[in-house]
Amino acid sequence: MGTGSIRNKLFLLLIVMGAIPMLIVISIAGVRTFSNLEQAAMNDTWLRNSMVEEHVTELFMRNFYVLRALAVNPVVQEQLRSPSEEHLAPASFCIMETNRVFHDTNLMALTGTDGMQMYRTDGAPCVDLTKRKHFQEAMRGREYVSDVILSMATGELIVVMEVPVKDERSQPIGMVQRNIHLSLLQDFVKGQADSNTTVIVVDRDGRTIAHSERKNLIDGAGELDALYQSVEKTLGGVYGVTRANLDGQDSMVSYSRNAVTGWAVITVRPYRYMLDRVYREAATSVAVGLMILFAIAVAAYLLSVEATRPIRELARVAERIASGKGSVGNVPISTDDELGQMAAAFNEISAARDAYQREAELDNLTRLSNKTAIEAFCSRKLREFVEAEGTNGFMALYVIDLDHFKEANDTFGHQYGDHVLMEFAKELKRIFRPTDCVGRFGGDEFVVIIDRLPGIGIIVKKAETINQIARDLVVDGRKANITASIGIAIVPEHGMDYETLFHSADKALYHVKHSGRDHYCYGPPEMSGEASHEPGETDE
Repeated sequence: MGTGSIRNKLFLLLIVMGAIPMLIVISIAGVRTFSNLEQAAMNDTWLRNSMVEEHVTELFMRNFYVLRALAVNPVVQEQLRSPSEEHLAPASFCIMETNRVFHDTNLMALTGTDGMQMYRTDGAPCVDLTKRKHFQEAMRGREYVSDVILSMATGELIVVMEVPVKDERSQPIGMVQRNIHLSLLQDFVKGQADSNTTVIVVDRDGRTIAHSERKNLIDGAGELDALYQSVEKTLGGVYGVTRANLDGQDSMVSYSRNAVTGWAVITVRPYRYMLDRVYREAATSVAVGLMILFAIAVAAYLLSVEATRPIRELARVAERIASGKGSVGNVPISTDDELGQMAAAFNEISAARDAYQREAELDNLTRLSNKTAIEAFCSRKLREFVEAEGTNGFMALYVIDLDHFKEANDTFGHQYGDHVLMEFAKELKRIFRPTDCVGRFGGDEFVVIIDRLPGIGIIVKKAETINQIARDLVVDGRKANITASIGIAIVPEHGMDYETLFHSADKALYHVKHSGRDHYCYGPPEMSGEASHEPGETDE
């Protein structure tokens, strides 16, 4: 069936009807997946920000509590009011014992109003803090956390926490401080990041305090300080979660500032990692969709075949009716709709056509096959013989002519002659199989075609039986007094087409006629100077 058939069009239509909803579902699922991932990324980045902020707040508030306790300690206040070796000993002991609560190596120090440290827990030389901002803030009576500074004593990057020590009039008389090594915060920040996320903490001056290790993130980015400047410029200091283009990449950014320190916490996750996951899930969805589409295609094909079966049957019948070849047969009527009504009409047409065709292939008098049917049957059997490559046994064509028929016809009349032909035809048909072709070629000449014979013997036996039928023929109560001359052609010895076979059998018949009649002969015999009579010609 061609590509433009109804079945194929219906099949394609069903495929499209199945594929379009599937593509819509996959597209919607992809959009929803991205939206869900985006929302999850927003929640995740903000959660990381919050955890870092809470850690910073907890870290510094814990230190502030301790420093505030020291700031109201009488021995510490006494040392600051009246600095002396006598007062320093209990103050330093109190500071040292307090520092041990933290179980770390961070420095605690006591400083007077002149900016000179009086005591350090690390035993290093005391330094002058006059120019340090955290000292200046303390002298203004403020608790303060410094930005990143370089320790004058150790050379390490630190931040300094300080709490002023005040007298009864709330005037600063000195300060207690504690240094925080950035490595502690750095370790925590690293723990809050993953391979898809960058977390950084910057001070009030925009310098990096802590950051996670960046792996395959924000390719081509500059220093973390530059990243912070980019975030500040993009977001304009607005806290929250937003989508921003950083260093040429679309990214999810969470931005906030810690209330205690004023430090900014930034979490960055490039969108490409979310898109990678969307692509993976989309690929999985497409794979599943293709399997579903294959199932839809199979179902659509079966449905299209079943739905168009009546139409194809009608087309087959119409084609056979138009070609005029063979029996048409009936279209199965499986529905009571318009197709069922059309099938019933086609069945009536095909039945009438088959009846007309059968009538056209029969001899009016004997009801045997006529010349046209004989030739068509022989041609078909020869094709089958060739296709079977000779494995179906022997095939033979008989040409039979009734001897003395003209005398009987002239003596007893044409009606009697017709009865002779009809009776001989009936007896002839009786001795052959229903699958053999028994026909009247014209006048008193008959043709028989048989195939699938196991050997030559049965061909001879059939010829002898025909001779005997003719001799014994009784018509209207009287012996007909006729005999039969038979010419036989065998496939493939005597030919492989109808014309050649008939010509060979006809030559054999001619030989029998001129050799005494009432016998049979294989054709064509070698006969010098003899000529065959024309098909249909009869001898007296």
